[in-house]
Amino acid sequence: MAVNVSMIRDTKWLTLEVCREYQRGTCSRSDAECKFAHPSRSCHVENGRVIACFDSLKGRCTRENCKYLHPPPHLKTQLEINGRNNLIQQKTAAAMLAQQMQFMLPGTQLQPVVSAHPRPHPHPHSPSPSPSPA
Repeated sequence: MAVNVSMIRDTKWLTLEVCREYQRGTCSRSDAECKFAHPSRSCHVENGRVIACFDSLKGRCTRENCKYLHPPPHLKTQLEINGRNNLIQQKTAAAMLAQQMQFMLPGTQLQPVVSAHPRPHPHPHSPSPSPSPA
């Protein structure tokens, strides 16, 4: 019996707080200077937060009047950091789940998670390194 352990798509890392002063029309900072988002009218704002356009982060959004924020460079950098941290958390959680599943379902083979950047997997019958005593 094989169990597929896949990562859940999480967009929380793409969420930014909208500048309250900007919402009131009183922010004196430009988009490039303010540490909060200044979304266009086409962006969907909910509870003072806006979701950044993933395609925009990759430089490939072609939508007219995109409902997602196209962030300025300083916010884009922050989102990229958030994305990397989120990916690390997801991989850690998936590894922990896989380990727990092997204890709960002995003899079960877990299918590897396929990532956007495939890396060579160790031979499935290779002995895993034993933890060093602390």
